[in-house]
Amino acid sequence: MSFPVALPPRITLGPRQYVLARAAGVLAPRISVSTPRLERALARVQQRARRPSTAAETEHAVLAVCTANLQFGGARACLPRSVAALLYCCAHGHTPALVLGLKPGTAQVHAWLVAEGGPVGEPSDPTRTYTPITRYSPQEKKYR
Repeated sequence: MSFPVALPPRITLGPRQYVLARAAGVLAPRISVSTPRLERALARVQQRARRPSTAAETEHAVLAVCTANLQFGGARACLPRSVAALLYCCAHGHTPALVLGLKPGTAQVHAWLVAEGGPVGEPSDPTRTYTPITRYSPQEKKYR
């Protein structure tokens, strides 16, 4: 069964922003292949960020990554899209938190970014459907 998926709106990017978004899109699938690799990479890039991201900055990062890498616009690209947007934010000196959630009673997993206490770049609040199981955040100084 198939269902229509609306792609996020495209935004205008300058040359530097496009290259950063494209590079983050190339790196993200390689980083998110395994949990240890993901944890090492996120610990390394997030410790270089100077401050937490705002919701607007995180939203811009998600749209930039989806504009430069169309394959991240679909419903099944949540982890590489979130990792790529996080890398894009870190390149600009700030970082959101990455949350992985599990849908109770199923094996469905979803990844999303959190900034200013709420999910960003999502059509609806994922915590209504998914129970957060892991949070990668430099502010907490530990991964759980």
